[in-house]
Amino acid sequence: MKSSEQPKKKVPGLQESIIRTAGLCCIVWLSWQAFTAPVLKTGSTNDFKRRLLAPCIMDNDGYLRGQLYGTIQSNLDWHGANMRCDGMQRPGGQGIRLVFDEHLDEDQPGLLIVIGIADAILGQSIKELPANITIINQSNSQFFSTQEQPRCWTTFDEQILLTGTTKETWRINGHIYCASALAELTGPGSITLGEIEFSGLFKPDSGQN
Repeated sequence: MKSSEQPKKKVPGLQESIIRTAGLCCIVWLSWQAFTAPVLKTGSTNDFKRRLLAPCIMDNDGYLRGQLYGTIQSNLDWHGANMRCDGMQRPGGQGIRLVFDEHLDEDQPGLLIVIGIADAILGQSIKELPANITIINQSNSQFFSTQEQPRCWTTFDEQILLTGTTKETWRINGHIYCASALAELTGPGSITLGEIEFSGLFKPDSGQN
């Protein structure tokens, strides 16, 4: 007598969720790699320069201040030579991306915060631009992100073109507020941001001064 085999039930919602989460993690990881992967310098395939985050020192020290609540609870007060920062164009050349790293010591990885502002134009302080925020806990590889959803906005308070540089290098001051929490991409957690104030650095292409 043949045993009847019950058809397996498909769970398309779960499958789609897993695929979407994996895709978002890849996007976040590639965004971070954009700052540390080799960058072509002269056109020769043998001539690459690695773009590394440097201490956040400009005409005035850079900073990142604010509060995080939820899965990660922290009073952020990063500044100057005790943190690292960088900034570059977003992929495709539209808008800017600013990166803030909590610590200098590679053996004590802390939080890394990436602010992507697609509609930003250097030198123009337009109010309330949508911002894509990613927070990475480098000590345990937790990822939190707005996931390209309209949750956070930024306002530029000041954009200063720094003198004495061979490239167009800017100090960018502003603040961010979010209307809802940032979800963890690979877990059930979330982070709520208090208002974040920042002063970061933007350098074009290879990041030379």
